[in-house]
Amino acid sequence: MQLCQANTKSYAHEQVELYRQGNLQRKNLDLSTKKLKIGYLSHCLKSHSVGWLARWLFHHHDQDKFTINTYFVNSKPAFDPLHQWYINQVNKAYYCNNVFEVAKQIFEDEIDILVDLDSITIDTSCEILAQKPAPIQVTWLGWDASGIPTIDYFIADPYVLPESAQEYYSEKIWRLPETYIAVDGFEVNVPTIRRSQLDIPDDAVVYLCAQRGFKRHPDTARLQLRILKEVPNSYFLIKGTADEESIKRFFTQLTEEEGVDYNRLRFLPDVAFEAVHRANLGIADVVLDTYPYNGATTTLETLWMGIPLVTRVGEQFAARNSYTMMKNAGITEGIAWTDEQYVEWGVRLGKDEALRQQIAWKLKASRQTAPLWNAKQFTLEMENAYEQMWQRYIKG
Repeated sequence: MQLCQANTKSYAHEQVELYRQGNLQRKNLDLSTKKLKIGYLSHCLKSHSVGWLARWLFHHHDQDKFTINTYFVNSKPAFDPLHQWYINQVNKAYYCNNVFEVAKQIFEDEIDILVDLDSITIDTSCEILAQKPAPIQVTWLGWDASGIPTIDYFIADPYVLPESAQEYYSEKIWRLPETYIAVDGFEVNVPTIRRSQLDIPDDAVVYLCAQRGFKRHPDTARLQLRILKEVPNSYFLIKGTADEESIKRFFTQLTEEEGVDYNRLRFLPDVAFEAVHRANLGIADVVLDTYPYNGATTTLETLWMGIPLVTRVGEQFAARNSYTMMKNAGITEGIAWTDEQYVEWGVRLGKDEALRQQIAWKLKASRQTAPLWNAKQFTLEMENAYEQMWQRYIKG
């Protein structure tokens, strides 16, 4: 990222210097009590994981205290209700694929804090941020921090990134008090699958892993098959975007190696609507998380639906998402710190129906009390963070 930054300063020298001087001049004005302008930069504010998670912040933002702009680094998608909803929530929505034009617009709009929602998932955003068009630049959501030298803060919480993580980041980790993400809930439609359709007995224990193909690590898949092997009358549902033949070959080889009957596996197709996907989660007794790349939106959906989850906690941000979400939902059952604990929790939850029911009850009750489901309080904490960032900047 340092090399990329040096390259940006070389080919975009005029823009970088213009923004540096302009932001410095604005800083010298008495702006300590101004209405802050927040800009959100993303290509994902639509029917996408980032879109489903960020919407509650936009919904609860105090527009009397903040001006909210969005900068879409892509062309307007085909009709997408969630994307249109975002447009209706903000003061200004700007579209462009040209990194120089977007950066210029952000600068001319005098954005005080630019919030990057994409991190390193798209190079366009990285090039815009490298020009430093806003005096304060922050990364939230996306995929971990980017390491771009022009990013000032990375928003996290005490669980997803403990104090010891700071030495691995060039950005200052800004920890919110409880959780770095909260939602008020999810829309749930009518399920489209039943056990009978999948030739699964009514009294069977059903495990589910619904993650995209690139999150499936063979070591973790082996642990999942070990759980299946130890729980009689259990089945494993596998769902998530991937090449169908490739994912079947992947599991065929592993079931042979682990001595598990391949006929206990079921492969579920994608569905057209997220709300139907969430309804279909209800077929599962236990959801098995991936590692070292945990679920994020899928974890929130699982917990919202009241389904026990087994997750393996690691050291990196991507390996601690489910951990912080479970903690902020008031659930510790299913949190594993080793591979052995992952298998133990998977087996225990499969065999102990009473424990599963207890967890489901706790998750349902948590909707009224847990930080994970209190997006209004979360928004207040984000806004408080923005104000503190601005005061620190003004005071140097």
